[in-house]
Amino acid sequence: MNEPAGLLPRPGGVVILTPLPMNKEKADWVGPGTGGAMSEPRLIDQGSPSQLAGNFSAKVENLQLPPLPVSVARLIAEFSRPDPDLERLLEVIPSTPEVAVKVVQAVNSSIFDLRHPVISVRHAAALLGLQHVGPIALSFSMMSALPRPPADVFDYEGFWSDSLIRAMFARELTARSAPGEEETAFTAALLADLALPILLQAWREPYATLISQWHGASRSLSWMERQAFGWDHAAAGAYILGAWGLPARLGRHIGFHTWEPAEIRRHTSSGVLDVPVAVAALAPSVQRPQPARAEHCVRVAMAEFGLSPREMVALVARIRSGFHDVCDLFEIREKRAFVALDRLVAAASLQLGAE
Repeated sequence: MNEPAGLLPRPGGVVILTPLPMNKEKADWVGPGTGGAMSEPRLIDQGSPSQLAGNFSAKVENLQLPPLPVSVARLIAEFSRPDPDLERLLEVIPSTPEVAVKVVQAVNSSIFDLRHPVISVRHAAALLGLQHVGPIALSFSMMSALPRPPADVFDYEGFWSDSLIRAMFARELTARSAPGEEETAFTAALLADLALPILLQAWREPYATLISQWHGASRSLSWMERQAFGWDHAAAGAYILGAWGLPARLGRHIGFHTWEPAEIRRHTSSGVLDVPVAVAALAPSVQRPQPARAEHCVRVAMAEFGLSPREMVALVARIRSGFHDVCDLFEIREKRAFVALDRLVAAASLQLGAE
């Protein structure tokens, strides 16, 4: 199998990150009738000295990665196995009391509408199974483990809204294409953008400048990163997971998430989870309005997974309902996410109307 440039395996599963090809651009912002005409974003002056330019791995010696709590690492590693062990997970989750409390609160909420309240994570798993309890525990664990850069450079609620929506989307698509792998897809999509808060915390400038430019640009963040630095946050995320000693398989799913499905298939014959994670990543961001991206996301999902317009509408409706049920538990108070979700609903409904 040929791995993509930027994700070169190294003994022990650690990932060496090298510059990605500059032409790996996702045209996910191109809508009908645009003819592909897009204005160039104002990029950081590439002629000026930049501590980020060039090969990311050459800069890592100066990057202070936040330590990943042992309990979170064990949780991620277990979920990344083809057959996660329930007993091992039931040992790990309660070892972080604040996560265990959140899981019990979530299970006792209106999301599951149980007749009788649960009193422990084990009780919750016995009633609902790993497929429900696991993603809740992982989501809460990662929210507490990743750094939280200052609000003037990092949209905390927007970031976690995007991550949760795309994780739910990846799980829905994987349930259709690779039953039994839903939780691995959820994990990969949830962690796909983990490099963003880490880079903003460690390299506020010039990375924060590029993030600010992205908010007003028509291009994707990954395209702008490749043009300015020679790598993108997907490849950086794969490197970080490798540095944390997490499964190489998970790093590969994350490293591919900014690629189009056709590009993935050209580089690997085993993209059964790479594709749903990458398609889920096409969902419009809460952090900026992108109606054309919603339409593109819906079209690609339907084509890749053989979804009818009616099935696509139902799938998006399930994601919206699921997010509505969990947003308060994840302390996502703003409702911007529903604008992005409603764009997906509208794009899916448009396909249904054209049926």
